[in-house]
Amino acid sequence: MNTRWLKLLAFVIPILIVSVGFALVQVTFNNTSTIVAGQNIFITQPTFTAFASCPADADVRYQNSGFASLQWALTSGAVAPTSAYFCIDNQGTAPDIPNVTFSGTGITAGGCPSSSSSLVWQTPIGVPTSLAAHGTTTSPVTINVCAGSFTPAGTGPSFTVTVT
Repeated sequence: MNTRWLKLLAFVIPILIVSVGFALVQVTFNNTSTIVAGQNIFITQPTFTAFASCPADADVRYQNSGFASLQWALTSGAVAPTSAYFCIDNQGTAPDIPNVTFSGTGITAGGCPSSSSSLVWQTPIGVPTSLAAHGTTTSPVTINVCAGSFTPAGTGPSFTVTVT
């Protein structure tokens, strides 16, 4: 056999084995998240659909309770995270320092992709360092979550997103 073909096979076969093995562990599972807002902090219902700008202060789309749980469909070992978007409105009478946090068993802070066995929460994008009284974010805050490559298949852990 031609040595050129042998070299090509020696290069291609390991790539195929790794690719097929990786494709077999791409297991999609669903989990839920609860959304909680602070006393004077109102947010729009988080959604998986990006939007260009945020509503004005006191718009009816802002609420601070009664949020629908998000049903996150995540793929174990996915390179890109799944993103959710929402806007913040400080309806209080003083400036506030917004904070977006997560809590729950089976989710950790980190980066995507991840080789962990849990869900991974990335640092939220677009959280302002300060928000004036009756001020809103001009563009949506983005929260990113992914599943580590060793996350077991099935229903994933539930977690809570708190905006204060």
